[in-house]
Amino acid sequence: MKKALIAIAVLLVLIMGVVVALPFLVPTDRIKQELILATQDATGRTLTIDGDFSLSVFPTLGVTAETVTFSNAEGARDANMAAIDSLAIKLSLLSLITGNVQVDEFVLTNPTINLEIDKNGKGNWVFDTASAEAPKQDETANEDGDAPDLGISDLNLGDVRIVDGVVNFVDQQNGTDINLEKINVELVLHGLDEPFEAKGSAVWNEEEINLDAKVAALRAILENRETSASVNVASANINLDFDGSVKTTKPLALGGTTSLDIPSVRDLAAWTGTPLEIAGSGFGRLKITGELGVNDTKYSFSNASINFDDIVGAGDFSVDLGGNVPDIVGKLALETLDLNPYLPENTAEGKGNAPAAPAKSSGGEKWDTTPIDLSALKTVNAKFDLSAQEILFQKIKIGSSALQTALKTGILDVTLSEMNLYDGTGEATIRVNAQDPVLKITNNMTIENIQLLPLLTDAADFDKLEGKGMFQTSLTTSGKSQADLVRALGGDGQILFEDGSISGINLAAMARNVTSAFTDSGEAQKTDFAEISGTYNIKSGILTNNDLKMLNPFVRLSGAGTVELPPQTLNYRIEPKLVATTEGQGGSEASGVAVPVIVSGSWDNPKFAPDLAGVLKNVSNPEGAKQLLEGVKGSGDGVKDTLKGVKEKDPEAVKNLLDAAGGLLGKKKE
Repeated sequence: MKKALIAIAVLLVLIMGVVVALPFLVPTDRIKQELILATQDATGRTLTIDGDFSLSVFPTLGVTAETVTFSNAEGARDANMAAIDSLAIKLSLLSLITGNVQVDEFVLTNPTINLEIDKNGKGNWVFDTASAEAPKQDETANEDGDAPDLGISDLNLGDVRIVDGVVNFVDQQNGTDINLEKINVELVLHGLDEPFEAKGSAVWNEEEINLDAKVAALRAILENRETSASVNVASANINLDFDGSVKTTKPLALGGTTSLDIPSVRDLAAWTGTPLEIAGSGFGRLKITGELGVNDTKYSFSNASINFDDIVGAGDFSVDLGGNVPDIVGKLALETLDLNPYLPENTAEGKGNAPAAPAKSSGGEKWDTTPIDLSALKTVNAKFDLSAQEILFQKIKIGSSALQTALKTGILDVTLSEMNLYDGTGEATIRVNAQDPVLKITNNMTIENIQLLPLLTDAADFDKLEGKGMFQTSLTTSGKSQADLVRALGGDGQILFEDGSISGINLAAMARNVTSAFTDSGEAQKTDFAEISGTYNIKSGILTNNDLKMLNPFVRLSGAGTVELPPQTLNYRIEPKLVATTEGQGGSEASGVAVPVIVSGSWDNPKFAPDLAGVLKNVSNPEGAKQLLEGVKGSGDGVKDTLKGVKEKDPEAVKNLLDAAGGLLGKKKE
C-alpha cells in the first residue's frame, strides 16, 4: 500500500512537471501554427495572429495574443469577420480538472465584429465545413430530452470584459445596416447558482445606450428553467425597464412589469433613422407601464397605463408574429382624445375652421391629386377597439364615443357604434379596401337629433342655420387620389332639419316683395322653419336633389338642383309660396305670384338672385297673368319703383317677365 501511494505521488509529480515544462518543450510558434490549422479545419476560415503570442499552462491555462483577425465568408462586405487588437484568456487549471470553470481573465480590447446576412439569407457565422456543423439535439440533450448537460459543475468569472468594441450588422435581404461603437461590457458571476449581471454601454447613431441585465441564477437559464430577471435600457431617447421572470428560453417565455419612457417620439424616430413626416406639434412624450408577457411568437401587454402628450388612457394589447404578417389585437380607453396637436398648424388653429386647402394640380384642380399610399394596410392584421370620453378635432367637440376597427389582408373595417355629438347621437361604418392599387371606400352613416348651429359654427364657422338635424348617407367611391375619390363619389342619403331658422335671407319677404328680399334693408334677414327635408343621390361626384321642402308659418319652400363636388360649385333653384294662414305650418296657399330664387356659384361665395323669368310659371291661367299686369298698372309709382330697382340689378329679367306676361294675354311684344 505504501509503495502504491509513493507511485501515485511520483506520477502526479511527473504530470505536473510535464505540464510546467510543456511551454518550454514545444515552441510557441508551433502551438500558434497548430491553432491556426485547427481553426482552418473547423471553420474553413483563416485565423491570423500578426502580433505577440504567448501560452501558459500552470498554474493557469492562459493565452495572450495581439493583432488577431478571422476571415469573413466569401462575398462578404468586409474582409474579416473579426479583428481584435489584443486578447487575454486565463483559466484556473486545477479548478478545470474538477469540473469547476474558473475564468480568471477574459479581456478583448478593441474587437471589431462584422455580422452579415447575404442576399440568399445566409449568415456569415454559418460555416461550410462538415466539422463546423452544430451538434444534433440527441448529442446535447440529457436522457429526458430536457435542457442540455452543461458538462461542468460550476462557473466563476473574474475579470471578464470587452473594451471599446465595435459590432457591424448588415442584412442584404432587408437593407439593414446597424453599427454599434464604443462597446464596453462587464460580466459579473460568482457561481452558476449565484446572481449574474451584465452591464455595459454602446454608441449607436451618436447616442450612448446603457444596459444593465440581472438574472437570479444563470444555471436556471442555461438549463431552461424559470428564474427571476430584470433589464434596464437607458439612453437620451428611451428608457426601458423590465422586472419579472424568465420561464424558458426555448421557446422564449417570460413575464413581468414593464415601463417605457420616451421623452419625445419625434426625437426617437429621427434617432432611429425614420423621421416622422407628420404635421402638427404632437408626438412628444410617451410613457407606458403594464404587464409584459412573451410566449414564443406571442407578445402581450396587459393592464397598460398610457400617457401620450396630453392623452391619458388604459388598455390591453397582444401581437402574434407566428403568421405571414403580424396579428394585433387591442383595446384602448381614453379620457380626452385631442387630435389638434397632430394636425397641420394652420388647420389646428382653426382659421375659418376649415381644413387647410388641399394641394392643387397645375391645372387648377380643386382637390389633392397626390396618390394615396395605403400599402401599409397589407403589412398587418389587426382588431382594435377605441373608446373616448371626449374627442377634440379643430373646434369640433365630440362626446363619449366608441370605435371598433378590423384590418385583414388590406381591408379596413371601421364601426362607430357610439357617438355623442352636440346633443345628438350617431353611428357609422366605413370600409377601406387597399388590396388593389385603386383604393375603394364605402361609408354608411346616420346622425340624429344634432344641434346644427353649434356644430356648423365649430366645424366650418357657418352660423346661418340653426335647429335640430338628422343626416343619413350611404356612399361609395374609388380612386388613387383625393381628386379621383371625389370624381367617383356615388350614393344617396337624406336630411331632416326641424324647429330652426336660416339667417341672412327672408323667404317670406322674398315672396311678397321682389326688391327688399335681395337688398340690405338694415334689418337682420331671417327665415324660421318647422321642417326642412329632402333626399339626394350622388353620381360621379354630382349631388342631385329634387324634393327639398321647407315648412314655414308664412311660406312654403321647395327646391331642386345640383351640388358639383369636383369643381366645388352649386346650381340650385328655391321656390317659395305664401301661406294664407299662420295656423300650423301647412295652411292653404295664398293667391298671388311667388318669386323663385336661384342659388349659384362657388361654395365659398354663393350668389342669391330672383328668378324673374320663372315667376309666370306660378300663374296657372291667363287671368292670373292679367291680374299681375293690372296690379302693376294700378299700383302707381310703388311697383314702378320696385321694377326699376330690379331692372337695375337685372334688366334682362324684367324684359323677360313682361314679355312672358304679354304672351299669355295674347299681346304682341314691343
